[in-house]
Amino acid sequence: MPQIITVWDYIFLPLYFLVIFFIVKNQRKKMNPDFIENKYFLSGFFYKLLGGLGVCFVYVYYYKTGGDTLWYFLSSKTLPSNLFKSPLSYLSILFGNLSMENFLTYGEDFKYILFTYDPDTFSVVRFTSLLTPVGLFLYLPTTIILASISYIGVWKLFRIFCKEFPEINRNIAIAILFVPSVTFWGSGILKDTYTLSASCWLLYSVYMVFVYKQKIIPNLFAIIIMSYILFSIRPYMLYIGFTSIILMLTHNYISSVKSAFLRFLTIIVIVVVLWGGGISAIVYIGSNSTGQYSSIDGMLKKASASQMDLSQSYYGENSFNIGNFEPTISGILEKAPIAINAGLYYPYIWKANNPVMLIAGIENLLILLLTFYVLILITVAIFNIGPKKMLKNLFDHPLVIFCLSYSIPFAFVVGLTTANYGALVRYKIPLVPFFLVSLFIIIHKFNRSQVDEKKDEKFKFKIK
Repeated sequence: MPQIITVWDYIFLPLYFLVIFFIVKNQRKKMNPDFIENKYFLSGFFYKLLGGLGVCFVYVYYYKTGGDTLWYFLSSKTLPSNLFKSPLSYLSILFGNLSMENFLTYGEDFKYILFTYDPDTFSVVRFTSLLTPVGLFLYLPTTIILASISYIGVWKLFRIFCKEFPEINRNIAIAILFVPSVTFWGSGILKDTYTLSASCWLLYSVYMVFVYKQKIIPNLFAIIIMSYILFSIRPYMLYIGFTSIILMLTHNYISSVKSAFLRFLTIIVIVVVLWGGGISAIVYIGSNSTGQYSSIDGMLKKASASQMDLSQSYYGENSFNIGNFEPTISGILEKAPIAINAGLYYPYIWKANNPVMLIAGIENLLILLLTFYVLILITVAIFNIGPKKMLKNLFDHPLVIFCLSYSIPFAFVVGLTTANYGALVRYKIPLVPFFLVSLFIIIHKFNRSQVDEKKDEKFKFKIK
């Protein structure tokens, strides 16, 4: 493995840190002090930088065998080297044209550009190549630049939830900003950093355009960019995200109309425009994407290949098996419960065999306990107020609709197509903030409804 962290990294890292700190500190001063969420801005940001540097140090000094993040960086470091010799070739590659004709212009340097066989994976190289020159082609500075930029999407998501649920801002901060494994795997030069930030930013921009109706032009532009990032790296995340967005907006528009007649007309318009347009967009994306996750057939083949790969000895105790299944729609649906369980709660804490996995195991245990608590609240609510009111109370906010309809199918896909605990911990991190924040919101809503009921009872008693 080539030397990835050099003395120059340690020389320039403090300088970059000071510049970034100055920019962020100045940005914090411009924020409205009355907004309660702003108190988390600096702590969340520096936690993000710590996560990015943590990935660097763990891969270089702990694993010592290299890893995706190292090869992403080395490839992205080489890619801009052709900018002055053959700028059109570099720009062509940057926009996704991975033809051999373009790569041959690099001559001997081509051997340092990896992942050209996989367009989805190579997208990380393409995007990071825009940052490596800014980071002076150094690993640590480039990493903290990416971590800083990716924090924007996460922070925007946090602001939306805090605006809607300011009473539980601390819990929302934990769910979105301070989950250790999410910050760790979502801050380095990895696929997950891009997809996590893009999915957060996408929801924020959609909510700003279609719910708040604010800053429409810049947010429409952001929707296009974030969709392209997800489309380039993990198309299935865009499928699930678009479907969840359609469900969220459907709920929001229908619930905002009080008249029965107007609601009927609204439903017709939503079915024709929102669902028709949304399904057409998903079909178009699928027909133009590449990779194993670009279609249902691709995902079925990936899932089947993962199961066959479980028999290989190199996984050892780091693999899991959800059982054999037919590579058909009915076959995978039979595995939905165990696959969703794997995507949400694996690895269990007793399966942890290294420090990184132990942290993920502790997180999963806490999320599992929170899930049980929510299920208990739901059961109690069914007996107290009836299933109809319980469901109305549970699904009366569009953000809850999005979080559950996004995280659970996401967990299903990841649990079905991943056979390795190490890969699973990374692949699942974009769903963790959404699922965890939905649990906190549901707990808050049920607790608040109980308080309101007690107030009503006291009020009735005083009237008597």
